[in-house]
Amino acid sequence: MEIGSVLDVIPGGVLSAVGGLVASQLGNLLRIDHPMTHEYAIEIDGFVTRGYVSAEGLSDRLTPYLINSVNEDAPIPIFPYQRKIGMVTLKKGLTYQGQMEDWYYSSANWQIGDKSPLKDVDFIQLQRMPKSIPLIGGQLIEVKRWKYPLCVCRDLTPPKYGATKDEISINETIIQTTRPKMVGKPTSFGALGLLLDAITK
Repeated sequence: MEIGSVLDVIPGGVLSAVGGLVASQLGNLLRIDHPMTHEYAIEIDGFVTRGYVSAEGLSDRLTPYLINSVNEDAPIPIFPYQRKIGMVTLKKGLTYQGQMEDWYYSSANWQIGDKSPLKDVDFIQLQRMPKSIPLIGGQLIEVKRWKYPLCVCRDLTPPKYGATKDEISINETIIQTTRPKMVGKPTSFGALGLLLDAITK
């Protein structure tokens, strides 16, 4: 059941100050699985998406190219190394919205001439500040943001059902960037956490 959007709890003065664009993005959040309860958020094509149970697989690794030499017993690593960006597995409870399922099938059924299914995805780490810190004590802030450009939803795993199980049904999707060389250094201390925290209290 949809309990209501974030816009339902924002005072009029605050809403006008936030601005139409930000407000429209916040309206995409549902109170039933608000990302602030998970201490992180996922942003896809500029819109903060509904909360997830977990996001696993963020990694950045340099792997050497190896060449064989007649004068050496073992392969020689050659720099610069090949960069490998990890695939991220997102897990969320089954809901009626189905955005990830729509994204997966738009990728699976894509043909030349169709709109590109590639999306920019940001993985955002949030942290609640200790109340002893002046000004921002007790506030939720954006600590880190990883930007993965031009991602594809490449795997969809429906939940495993069983008559004797009482766990929440979980969907798993795997997100992979198609441009690993474009992934930059994560940014620190953005404004998302403070903004969402301030207007949803």
